[in-house]
Amino acid sequence: MKAEKIVLTVGIVLIAISVCALVYTAVSIQDLQGKYQDVQSKYQDLQGKYQDVQSKYQDLQGKYQDVQSKYQDLQGKYQDVQRYALADLVLINGKIITVNEEFTIAEAVAVKDGKILAVGSNQEIEKLVGKETKIIDLKGATVLPGIIDSHIHVTSWAVSRPPFMLDVGFPTVKSIGDIVKAVKNAVEKLPPGSWVRGQGWDEGYLQECLADPNRHPTRWDLDVAAPNNPVALTDFSGHNLWVNSYALQLANITKDTPDPPNGVIERDPVTGEPTGILREGAMGLVSRLIPPFSYEEQKEALKLAIKELNSLGITSVEDPMVGGSAVNLYHKLYEEGRLTLRVALRLRVGTLEDIDNVARWVGAATTLGDEHVKIVGVKIWAEGIPPTKTAWMWEPYLDGSNGFLTVPGNTDEERYNYLVEMIVKAHNYGFQVAIHACGDRTISSCVDGFEKAYRENPWDARHVIIHGDFIRPLDCIRLAEIGGVVNVQAAIKWTIAEFMAGVVGPERAAYQWPLRTMLEAGCVVTGSSDAPVTYPDWRIGVMQSILRESKATGKVWGPEQSITVEEAIKTYTIYGAYQSHEEHIKGSIEPGKLADFCIIDKDILTIDPHEIKDVKVLMTILGGEVVYDAGVLKLTSGATLSSCELGLPVLLAVE
Repeated sequence: MKAEKIVLTVGIVLIAISVCALVYTAVSIQDLQGKYQDVQSKYQDLQGKYQDVQSKYQDLQGKYQDVQSKYQDLQGKYQDVQRYALADLVLINGKIITVNEEFTIAEAVAVKDGKILAVGSNQEIEKLVGKETKIIDLKGATVLPGIIDSHIHVTSWAVSRPPFMLDVGFPTVKSIGDIVKAVKNAVEKLPPGSWVRGQGWDEGYLQECLADPNRHPTRWDLDVAAPNNPVALTDFSGHNLWVNSYALQLANITKDTPDPPNGVIERDPVTGEPTGILREGAMGLVSRLIPPFSYEEQKEALKLAIKELNSLGITSVEDPMVGGSAVNLYHKLYEEGRLTLRVALRLRVGTLEDIDNVARWVGAATTLGDEHVKIVGVKIWAEGIPPTKTAWMWEPYLDGSNGFLTVPGNTDEERYNYLVEMIVKAHNYGFQVAIHACGDRTISSCVDGFEKAYRENPWDARHVIIHGDFIRPLDCIRLAEIGGVVNVQAAIKWTIAEFMAGVVGPERAAYQWPLRTMLEAGCVVTGSSDAPVTYPDWRIGVMQSILRESKATGKVWGPEQSITVEEAIKTYTIYGAYQSHEEHIKGSIEPGKLADFCIIDKDILTIDPHEIKDVKVLMTILGGEVVYDAGVLKLTSGATLSSCELGLPVLLAVE
């Protein structure tokens, strides 16, 4: 029994223990199950957070790819900008006369796509040099903006020289005898009846005329050399024609022929016979009989003329008084890629009807065209010239005459009114008007017309007085107030100063072309050659604007009217650009403007003014392209030069 109780007790204890164990196990399982559920809940929570992180990672990866794409795009644009910033051409180690508002002097200039990219020091410009950049080491040479001859009859000058015409100007000929010999030599190569044409004679430089003031060229001089050929020789000014008897016969000009309107047939004071000198409107009696040059002759002559102008550093011209044939010639050369000159054309008009016709033909107003070839307006030939006493003056010439207007009309009043009416009509069509006006009375009349036109229809026309020999101070002020221009030719004064003393007296001769008075009044003054009246050499124009000396004797005429070398340079650069409404694209060396340059061998700002005429043009650049090269300067590339050769501390060779 005792053993059974022990076994039973042990069993009960074991059962109790088992129950306790089961209860404990159940409790543990429930606890673990709870913990498991907690862990599972946290796992799910962490899994959600992981998915959020993964989503954000993918979003950031997308943004990174966007940033990388934008970076690559910006890098491409940077490379494009870097390539664009590199110059096509740089000029370094020189004296760059910028002719900007401050007249700044720089060392170097960079060119891109035909325009000025930058101007500054060598160190600044070297940053724009790449392997393909062309480099001109100026080696101290001076650079000016491309020269602008703002009144030059290029098409006329082109055919006025050999082989198209005889050169009968000084110094080629120095006497009537020399001219007779030249005509005789020409006749020997021509069949009877063929015309002999020449250009350039000037009584002031013919030995016979200098020795005897009463001696003048006559038809009888030419008859000796050409009895069977008509001869027509235009003087240097283009206002007088010297012909022989054969030419007079062809034109039916006799002692009984009346002077044509606005023209003079010179006659022997004793016999009344024509002497062979035809002035102003009388020239047309013979010139209309002379066969014109062929189209091919004109084209060839124009090509040669442009090449010569480039050799003088000239990059822009204004060719006045042209017709449709000249316009076509220029456009043809431009189409063929042979026009290495920027050309502003001025159409000739002589009557009110001409202005209407031109307006219909052109179909637009001032500045029709582009920077290569453009029409800038019209030109009116209002009178003659002072040397022949055909310019209209307030005060008489020494012989008591006053000259006259050459526009239509029977009286001074009628011609004055007609001139003013022409100005107003052209102005209202939108044409810039340029008027050949030398005499002070003609100039006053022109300014009257300009003022009337502006009052009725104000716009930025910048009308031009061409020549302006004897412009009065008051008219300078009036012209300046309406933004007008005076286009002058200092080389003509150099040529005729001595002669003019015998025409208007020494005091008035000294005043002629009062440049200082013009500038101080506020006029824009532009320089030109008026070729073929004078040779188109701007260096003489600049020199004589400063010196005002006589070519014949060296005597100074009107020193108080001299201007500075800086002012004279402006007349052939920025002021010339202003005349053609182009000062925003040329006339100075500034970023954004056309890359037109004239490179010369001396510092024009510091040398003796007498030396300016001997300055050599080393190179002429038009739109970043070399159009004349004297062979002195070297053109190389950034890939081949070292910084030592350039004289620069660093040369970037950017790809």
